[in-house]
Amino acid sequence: MSEIAEGYKQTEIGVIPNDWEVKELTEISTFENGKAHEQFIDNNGDFIVVNSKFISTEGKVKKFSNKNLSPLSKGNIAIVMSDIPNGKALSKCFLIDKDNYYALNQRIGCIKANEEIDNEYLFYKLNRNKYFLAFDSGTGQTNLKKSEIQDCLVPLPPTKAEQTAIATALNDADALITQLEKLIAKSETSNKGQCRSC
Repeated sequence: MSEIAEGYKQTEIGVIPNDWEVKELTEISTFENGKAHEQFIDNNGDFIVVNSKFISTEGKVKKFSNKNLSPLSKGNIAIVMSDIPNGKALSKCFLIDKDNYYALNQRIGCIKANEEIDNEYLFYKLNRNKYFLAFDSGTGQTNLKKSEIQDCLVPLPPTKAEQTAIATALNDADALITQLEKLIAKSETSNKGQCRSC
């Protein structure tokens, strides 16, 4: 077994800095289930329905509703609670960026972080978290329960400012990766065009 570096400690979720804590999600947030909006689906509706398809496509595939039975607020985290065996949507999260524009659908959960928690930091920690993915047996539909979600353990830096700094760094890294992927795709398209003219 490898030694733990000075300034770090072993916890139930791995090695973290000494001044960090591990807390259950229920200690640092509140949780709500979504409601069925299928009967209110309308292409001209005012509200985007946050369902598993919307979240798994990073918001690209949208359905609209003319009613909002379960409104979301900026900073809320929507999480997919149900998926097919070995699916790519289970525990995928979406960070809400606007007030009263999104309607939370059934089988999607809403996590509202407490004031001392940075929303974006929590989003990064929960998105496709391996704890949630372990509930997928690979043989049947996975349905996460509210209690299972709330039991998730989250490593926390001691201050909200540190959480924000980490979230900003992760966001910048994501943006850089996206930019690189676009450049690679553009380069591959360009090379294919050159080959055709060879």
